[in-house]
Parts: sequence; C-alpha cells; structure tokens
Amino acid sequence: MVDNRQTNCTILLGEFTPDIEDILTIMGDTRGISAVSDDLIKELLDKLLVHSYEEFEKKLPIKAYGFFNAEDQKMIFTLKKPEHLPPEYVTEYPLGIRSPSTGVLFDMIDARSRQGARNVEFNFESMVKQLSPEKMQSAIRQVRKELLFKLERHNELLEDDPIKDDVATELNNLMSEAREYYNNPIQMLALAADDCDQRLLLGASAEENRRTEKISVGLLNFAEDGTLKVIAAPKPEQTALALTEGETSTALATILEQDYEETAGDQASEYVKSLVVRAFSPLAATAGGEVDIQKEVENRNAFLSMYTESQQAFLACVKPALELMLGVYLFFQQYEYTIKSKSGMRPGLLIANCDPELLARSTYLPRLQTLLNSCNMTNDYEHCIWQAIFPNLSYSKAGDKKEVKEVFAVKKEKKKTDVYSMETLSTLVSVFADYGVQVFFSFETGNDTCFDKVAKEGIAPFIERTAKLTGKDYSAFAIPCLPNITVVPKNKSGVVTGKLMVTDGENVGLSEEKEDIQRFFLNGVYIPAAFIAAGITAAWQCPEFLREKFHKNVDPQLPGVRFDIEAANNALAVPTTLAREISGFTEVVKSDINKAGFGFILASEKQELKGQPVNFLTVYKARSLAFDGYTYEPLFQGRLAVYYQRILRQVTGDYKYDNVKFFFSANPDSQMSKWLKLKDSVNAIVQPSDEVTYELDENGDNCDIHFTFGGVQKNVRVRLQKATARAGA
Repeated sequence: MVDNRQTNCTILLGEFTPDIEDILTIMGDTRGISAVSDDLIKELLDKLLVHSYEEFEKKLPIKAYGFFNAEDQKMIFTLKKPEHLPPEYVTEYPLGIRSPSTGVLFDMIDARSRQGARNVEFNFESMVKQLSPEKMQSAIRQVRKELLFKLERHNELLEDDPIKDDVATELNNLMSEAREYYNNPIQMLALAADDCDQRLLLGASAEENRRTEKISVGLLNFAEDGTLKVIAAPKPEQTALALTEGETSTALATILEQDYEETAGDQASEYVKSLVVRAFSPLAATAGGEVDIQKEVENRNAFLSMYTESQQAFLACVKPALELMLGVYLFFQQYEYTIKSKSGMRPGLLIANCDPELLARSTYLPRLQTLLNSCNMTNDYEHCIWQAIFPNLSYSKAGDKKEVKEVFAVKKEKKKTDVYSMETLSTLVSVFADYGVQVFFSFETGNDTCFDKVAKEGIAPFIERTAKLTGKDYSAFAIPCLPNITVVPKNKSGVVTGKLMVTDGENVGLSEEKEDIQRFFLNGVYIPAAFIAAGITAAWQCPEFLREKFHKNVDPQLPGVRFDIEAANNALAVPTTLAREISGFTEVVKSDINKAGFGFILASEKQELKGQPVNFLTVYKARSLAFDGYTYEPLFQGRLAVYYQRILRQVTGDYKYDNVKFFFSANPDSQMSKWLKLKDSVNAIVQPSDEVTYELDENGDNCDIHFTFGGVQKNVRVRLQKATARAGA
C-alpha cells in the first residue's frame, strides 16, 4: 500500500530559542550509528515539530532581554540571556503575535492582505503609529473595559454555577494580557507619559496640540431661582465632593495592586503600582488635586524621550528574530488561509533551533545525516522530511561597495550576525540532496533584495550570486527564492511617538519646534521569500487544499508532487496570501526571467481569473538550480523523481527485481496502471503529456527511470537488491 500521508514536512534552519534544546542536543553523539531509535525521533518531534504558528510560539517561546545601563541612562537589549547579570536586574520581553511592540507587524500583514493594497496604496504610517504611547493606551483601555465587564459578570454568578469557571479563565487570560504591559519597562514609560498627558492636558489628546491654562474643576448646577451656578471642586483633603467609585472598580483596583506586588516582588514601586491601577482600573481619582506643572512637564518629556530611545533600541535588537517569526507565520498562512480544519495533509515545520553554520561543521554534520537517515531512508514516510528553509544567505560580495570619500556623514550599518555564507549553504544542500530534501533559500533581507530592487535591476545579480550552486550533483535540490517580502518599507518606517511639552510655569502645550518631535525609525522590516515559497509548495501538496482551489478533478488521495504551478492558470488559482507590492515587473525584466527560467520568483502583476481580480502575489517561476545549458529545471520534477524513488522502494520491498518489473507493468493492479487511470486529475502523478519508462541493466543491478515532461527528459537511477536480482535472473 502506498503511503501518501504527507509530502510536505519541512525543516527550518536557524536558531530561535537558545534556552530550548535543538536537534543537535537531542540527537547527541551519533558516531558509529546510522540511525536512532523511534523513541528518540518521537522525543525530537514532540519538542521541535509544529503544525501551526500558535504551536510554534508555545513550543519555542522567543524572548528578548533588557537591562538598564546606569552609566549612560539607557536601556540595553539582547536576544541572548545575559547570564552574568543578577536576574532581578534583567527584564524578559516575550515576542509574539500578542506582544505590545511586535504584534502590530502581524496586524499589518493581515490588514494589507484584506485590502489587497500595494505598497504605494497602503497607509503604513497609520499602522506603525500603533507603536506610539497614545495608541498603546487605546489597547490598554480595551483590556480595562473587558476586565471590568468580566469581573462584574464573575461576581454576579453563583459559586456553584459552572459558567463561573469559564469566566474566571477569561479573566485570567485578560490579567495575563495586562501583565504584558506592566511587566514591560518600555510600556510603563508609555503609560507614564500618557498619564502625565491626562493630568496636564485634562484628557485632551496629545495630538490635538492643545495649550492648557490653569483650570479649577467645578460642576454646573441650577440655583433655586433658576439661574446657573458653578460649584467649585473641593481641595484634595476635602471629601464633600469626592468622586464615587463602583464596587467592581474598587475590587479590580485591589486585584491589580496585589497582582503587581506579587509579580514585582522586591522591585515593586508605589508610583508604578498607582500607575498600573490608574491605567487598568476605571477608578476615579479625587477631583481638584494640585499639579506641580513644571515637574510634571519635565517628567513627561523624560518619559517620552526614554520611551522613544528604548523602543527604537528594542525593535532594532529583535528585528532579525521578528522577521523569522513573521516568516513562520506566513509559512502556515499559505495553508491555513484556505483550510481551517485540522484534517488533510497539514504542513509540519521541524525547527532545527541551531545556527546553520554550526550544523554545517564536520563535527555536527553527521548528526544531521543520522536524523535524515532515520526519517527518510525507511519505508515508513510518516516523518519523512521533504523540504528545508534556509533564510538569510549573504547577499553582499567583494567589490559590491565602492569606496568613496565621505563629504557628508553616513551612519555605519550594524553588521548582521544572522547572515550565512554560501559555503554553509552548499555544504548543507549537498547533504540534504542525498536524502531527497529540496532546500528553499533566500538572501538576507533589506532594500537590495525586495520587489523594488528586482523591478529596477532584474534577476541578473541573483543568477550571478548563485552560480556556484549550479552544475553540481545537488543543484536540483537548491531553490533560490525572491524577492523578499516587504512588511514596512525603509522609506515609510518612521514612527512619531509625540512632541515634547513646554510650559511657562502655569500654562502647558506641545512644542512647535521641529527638533522637539520625538520619533524613531524601524529601518524597514522584511520577510525572507523562502518562507512563502516553501509554504505555498507545502500547501499544494495537500489534495484537500487543491480541491478548495480547483473544486473538481482532484483525487482525494494523491499528493501534489506533480502539480506544476507554472502550467496553465495554476498560479492564479493558487496565489499566495500576500497582497501585491508593486504595479508589476517591466516587460524587460519579465523577458529576462522567462528567458532564463530562473528561481522561485514571486510576481506582483495585475491579473484576473474568471473575471475576478487576483490581488495577491503569485508564483511566476518555480525552478531549481539544475541547469541544462538553456534553462533551469522546474521545481516539481525534482520532487516527483524523489517521490517515485520512495514509492518504488516502498511498494517493491526495497527495489526487489521482480517487484520493480511489476511496478511498471501494464497489469491493472500495478502501481503505474493505477496512476494512469487518474491521469486527468489536477494532482495526477502521471499527467496526459508525461511519459514514464524504465530500463533494467543487463546484470539487474540498476533501474533507470526516464521521465519526459513536454519533450524535456529527466533520468533517475535506483540500485536494486543484488541478491534478489540474481535470483530472478
């Protein structure tokens, strides 16, 4: 029986969570053994294999770490835990889809996809503005509203009411969300700045640029003779007109105080505690309190400046990890956008969680080979690895940048530490090729590898940079992916956090001076194209996914190994989930791409399918680096050849001579006959235009399989079982 359970398990090369085990530590020393036990493989999969982005965050929680430098009064951030510092001085910053500072980028991707807006049409400024203190406060107000509502509901329910437990669970989740803010020094700076705004501007938005004079709060009322009168609010020590508070608000304030004290421990501060209560509990303060305007303005400006500096330093630190996290998110989105159920051939992602350069060292490479031997070289393909993702191949090369005299100062870019060499990639591809694993790789993210750059300069720079991988035995397993995806363009990545405040001692307002505008820059956020290429390829392996796209003529059992995304209108029927980025490539660039037939190239063209616009990025070419002197080999050919080898091994009992002959025979029960009966399916293994023949050598040692796709031939050789071959001769 043919095992079609999955043809899309993917291994992701890269380190995400240093504190969690990786494939090297779990595999251990494999010298002297060719495979490991099923128990060890199960342990590895339990810890590192994920089937959704949510599971990825759960199994590999990614964190940044921050601490305050008392020397220069700045916050320092790192992705690796500073073990030399006392734990109480180090703050953990969880990164993820719900994190205050990083969640907005996930929202941005989804918003663009829903709108189908190109880069020039999308309001990036509006989205990145969510990182300002004022917008952070809006999110807090929503959490506060839900907390109050749920707590009221919880208090109304009887103790033995089973619904009370459900509401308690929701409250615990909301408290956890609130804790994300007040355990985060950056967010506390935003809260503190906004808290000052509320007192100084009397509830006006900081964006309104309102100047405020000293005000005594009062109540408007009617006198007994019908005339209007204003009752001035009492001083703080008076209680006659103190604002009243509801029982639920008071209870929530108490809960927040206790939670903050327990969480902060010895580092608890009365100021921060009161700030947390004011932010998350709608508990009214006493009216009419005196405010030291000068001191409040100084504090507010200090909070805003430090927030701006800290947010920029934080996002610069986490951006490399965040780009990979966004890549994982989009890998799964290519499938989950279409298939919501847990059934079907759901893509799996095995997180290597180790540095690719470490993995490629001669010391550790045998561990990878042992893993692949254990998963890919048996007749049980449940855990077989079919593809790999290698993001961030170095794009720069010697002589790229011409040295010129600097008349105008240019900021030196920080050297990237998560970029890997061509030598590392070639070493890993050569190993993966021995086990039939296609490696989707993309170049380091930035302006040089995005859609705008490819639209201007074409694909020649990428062909030049991948030349070392062509003409090799493993070239069919190397898949260059481009362009990289833009989340926030470099020229639209400025975030205005606010304006400094000015005062004359009594009146306050926002400064009109240009230098008093507080802002920072994300410097562009991009996602490696390898994630999208591997994700959409993994998605179309599933027959259920293809049925949703084509609606008919899809066999429910066959995988999409022969599916050619370049054929007919397949690319329009199976687009990515990402909105178009540019108006399209020029005819000159498209002519060069078609002439070379190079790479797994994403297109941003204006297209229609059955009268409906396709506003998503589509696959323009899907090729490996196997080159015949004229063009590059289509992606499906390499995967189909591997599929034939694996099914042939499985069905024939490890390539037994007589069984191989039967496999290709015209017998109605042969595997080839069964496939030919389904040749008109979208996911047919043998399509109507295909020819598949085989040839056994005279000694019965080898079987050569000859594929012909549209007049182009591909040959695959498998070694038969010699003892059985002689017996059948």
